[in-house]
Amino acid sequence: MELTIRDKWISLRESGKVKDMQGNDVLNVKGKFWTMTKKKFIKTLDGETKYIVRNKFWTLFRYKAYVLTPEKEVIAFLTNKFFSLHDRYLIDTKVGKLEIVGNILGFDYHIILNDKEIGHVARKISLRDSFVLTLDDDQDMYFYVALVVAIANIGKQKAEDTAAAFN
Repeated sequence: MELTIRDKWISLRESGKVKDMQGNDVLNVKGKFWTMTKKKFIKTLDGETKYIVRNKFWTLFRYKAYVLTPEKEVIAFLTNKFFSLHDRYLIDTKVGKLEIVGNILGFDYHIILNDKEIGHVARKISLRDSFVLTLDDDQDMYFYVALVVAIANIGKQKAEDTAAAFN
């Protein structure tokens, strides 16, 4: 299964769309108008919330994000070092030992579950955030879309922190 996750061109809420290989809408990503934690909702086309993604408010030397159920139960907790040569996300989850390992530029990620690669995420070079998620067919696409949105949130937080450091 292959999905494209892309931010809208103009959005006050940092919302986006998820499309399948044929270009059909599959999911919506809805952000809040104003939020310190970059809270986003992964929704079906009929409006049902599948997952909530948000960054941790306070962090020290690590970037962190949560994936929650609509009932606000934490089902995944992503951690990324403040600085490392390879973009690596360690994920605490009930699914098993999950990690997402990227290359030095952060444009290519491998999804590894229990020491077996089950998917791939490629960041497209674009004026807006755009990712291609490729997964084995037996995986929960909603959950992995939420993980990609969490990675994008952490990336945006890193960019904001870098910009603030140079001002």
